[in-house]
Amino acid sequence: MGTAMIRVSESTRERVMQVAADDYGRATADETINRLLDEHWQLTCVAAVTAYREADPAGWAEYLGEAEEWGQADAPVADTWDGPAA
Repeated sequence: MGTAMIRVSESTRERVMQVAADDYGRATADETINRLLDEHWQLTCVAAVTAYREADPAGWAEYLGEAEEWGQADAPVADTWDGPAA
């Protein structure tokens, strides 16, 4: 993958590099921005699930029940690599 330049103020660049130094073991600006974007995505997902749980308690309970059912599913694993095809 190639690289591209983005325009940010010097203060923004310094803030990114401070996060890189403080939190990410002196990662590059690219890696730091990617990590921050990943964290943002995770927080957005958590907020969406929280909003769903609060807005639709019955739907949330149904979701948990269904997840529990799927979690207990016991299906045999077929490994077709064990021998010649029939």
